[in-house]
Amino acid sequence: MSSFERFDDMCDNRLKPKILRNLLSDYVPNEKQPLVDFQSLSKVVSTISTHKLLSEDQKLQAKSKSAVDEWVERFLALVSSDMPDKSWVGIVLMGVTCQECSSDRFFSSYSVWFNSLLSHIKNPESSRIIRVASCTSISDLLTRLSRFANTKKEAVSHAAKVILPIIKLMEEDSSEALWEGIVNLLSTIVILFPAAFHSSYDTVEEAIASKIFSAKTSSSLLKKLAHFLALLPKANKGDTASWSLMMQKLLISINVHLNNFFQGLEEETTGKKAMQRLAPPGRDAPLPLGGQNGILDDAAWNSEQLIVSRVSALMYCCSVMLTSSYKCKLNIPVASLVSLVERVLGVNGSLPKAMSPFMTGIQQELVCAELPTLHSSALELLRTTIKSIRSQLLPYAASVVRLVSSYFKKCLLPELRIKLYTITKTLLKSMGLGMAMQLANEVVSNASVDLDPKTVQGSDVVSSTNPRAVLKAGSKKRKQSTNTGVEAENAAFEVGVPHNHSLKIAALEALETLLTTGGALRSDSWRERVDKLLMMTAGNACEGRWANAETYHHLPNKSTADLVEFQVAALRAFLASLVSPSRARPAYFAEGFELFQTGKSEGEMKVAGFCAHALMSLEVVIHPRALPLDGLPSLGDQFPESNSLASLKHNTPNLNNGDNLFKEWTANVDVPSNNEILRNVDSISPLQEAKRLKRGNDLATVDSLSGQDHTDIVGSENVQQADVRKKVPESPKESLGHVSERDDMVPEEVYRQVVSETREGEGLAVKDSIMEEAVVVKKRESLDESDDDSIPSLKADDYLSSDSDIES
Repeated sequence: MSSFERFDDMCDNRLKPKILRNLLSDYVPNEKQPLVDFQSLSKVVSTISTHKLLSEDQKLQAKSKSAVDEWVERFLALVSSDMPDKSWVGIVLMGVTCQECSSDRFFSSYSVWFNSLLSHIKNPESSRIIRVASCTSISDLLTRLSRFANTKKEAVSHAAKVILPIIKLMEEDSSEALWEGIVNLLSTIVILFPAAFHSSYDTVEEAIASKIFSAKTSSSLLKKLAHFLALLPKANKGDTASWSLMMQKLLISINVHLNNFFQGLEEETTGKKAMQRLAPPGRDAPLPLGGQNGILDDAAWNSEQLIVSRVSALMYCCSVMLTSSYKCKLNIPVASLVSLVERVLGVNGSLPKAMSPFMTGIQQELVCAELPTLHSSALELLRTTIKSIRSQLLPYAASVVRLVSSYFKKCLLPELRIKLYTITKTLLKSMGLGMAMQLANEVVSNASVDLDPKTVQGSDVVSSTNPRAVLKAGSKKRKQSTNTGVEAENAAFEVGVPHNHSLKIAALEALETLLTTGGALRSDSWRERVDKLLMMTAGNACEGRWANAETYHHLPNKSTADLVEFQVAALRAFLASLVSPSRARPAYFAEGFELFQTGKSEGEMKVAGFCAHALMSLEVVIHPRALPLDGLPSLGDQFPESNSLASLKHNTPNLNNGDNLFKEWTANVDVPSNNEILRNVDSISPLQEAKRLKRGNDLATVDSLSGQDHTDIVGSENVQQADVRKKVPESPKESLGHVSERDDMVPEEVYRQVVSETREGEGLAVKDSIMEEAVVVKKRESLDESDDDSIPSLKADDYLSSDSDIES
């Protein structure tokens, strides 16, 4: 009946045991069945990883557990098989099981599985393929074991058991495939369990150094060996002394190799000074890298190619040490590293006059062939040095700037110039505005040469969207070149040569970083040149090339992707030019906006996506959300001494939309008129108002009329207008503020002072009715003198007319 069982969907857990059993029956051989196809293992591994077939679901514990048990029994039987191919299949499946099985099954079985794999490594009769597979599976097992916090001691013990057998195996077998598997396993151990190397550190260092100096090591394996050697100080003690000792050994070894390689190309004292800097007099020099045997054999010394490959590997090792994370603080020998780079870049293959008789033309030819590789490694070492210490490079910044500037002048190879632009970006990001001031002119002048529009036009003629336009453009170029160029004389003029834009992309990224970091300098010496250069480069890169990638069917895929990357880099740098701070509005804003609009609708997907992002970034420039703070008039100059609402209306600062701003400020202000105030005053008892003043239930107050800060006027008036509607104004002291200088004044004096200030500040006339009401107020005050409260009662005449009743 199981064949009629139905499942919910492809994620139904009841499917897992059935799929696993089907894989066992169809693709995994048993002891009696032969192995038909090795490629079937890739399907088995991918299916197990996709469906998580070894996870053992708890809801279907019986069926799931039984299926996984069958799986484990099968690969264990294959591991112990005498046939190498079946044993290899079992070892591979064991590594997959270590990654995918449940935690309970792994924890209960990892020790048995580890011993089974280790036995194949120690067995001298095991084939290379089985040993390589065993190293890979042990690496998977130790990686999974590192996730269990309660098995740290057992994990370190298991890892230590592997180190010496695989080091011995590396010395006995010369297979690079086996060496690669061993190095990968050692790297896993040094990262996860560095304590496992405590008893075998020197042995491991000597073995790895001997393989680096061996003449049989390929360049790809050299890089992996150097990477492991850079991680090895973590396994010694993991402190600053271990790191510094390894760095010193590497630098000494590099300079020893360079002394031999640069013989006849530099002064003899240069190498001696470099060694003295690394091993000062009075201090014991460390042992060579790899111990007493860590030197290059005599046969390899005579090969310039081998020396350069080993020196490049050691420089890469230094770079990894500089960029790897350590728990302790490191003392980086910046001076030694910079001097090493300066020594390498100072040799360009030319012979000094004093050394010319001691070098043949063939030797010079061999050296010049390997110098670009050596220079590239030195530039990468300089970049990682800057990246690792960032702003702490300041004491050596002058030396680095001189080095970069001088090498820019004599460097012509595109690959090396790309490295220089990368170093420039790293310097600008690390050191900030100060470095931008020093490198701006150098970056702009070199980028102008590398971004020459003629080079852009001459390399991508075939990239036009219309093939006819391509031919037409090519014919126009031929016609133009008949007068000035040499191509007219050549009948085989080639139009559609795919061009590598890597150098131009590097130059554009350097200019973008310069604008991002140093745009606030607003330097007129280079900013206008950069803006124009980026506008022209973006226009030339995108003109007639907006079509999708399908249009470029006549070009290789790499050329199409390279052109798209160049367009994006040009547009990104142009956007930085538009949004970077400057003294005036961007000169090419209209061209940029049109270019981004066109690219958004017609460009390739990646280009269109960036153009949409650029338009969103320019939206703030086109439609600012707030008034600019730059250039606002000072409030003290715009507001007079008066503080009434009428004066606010007449003295509002003349901003971009001053009338609109004033309407917004005074939209809700409702100041009562004179007649309304007088009517309300008659209905209020003076005694009650006097008691209210004594209790302090007055309206919102402001500062004195003569010394009030103008920035508080609007807030005070807005608070007052909310109360005027519900409450009747009570006195001049409440409507105009409790002023300490006026507390003892009679109402007539208050009135005269207010009127004089109003006339001086605003030039307004006050109606005669207010003077008449002042007399009435004085009579009421004399009647209330017998009251216990000494606070004068409210007088209607003390109110000034509102701005609606006062005319200028």
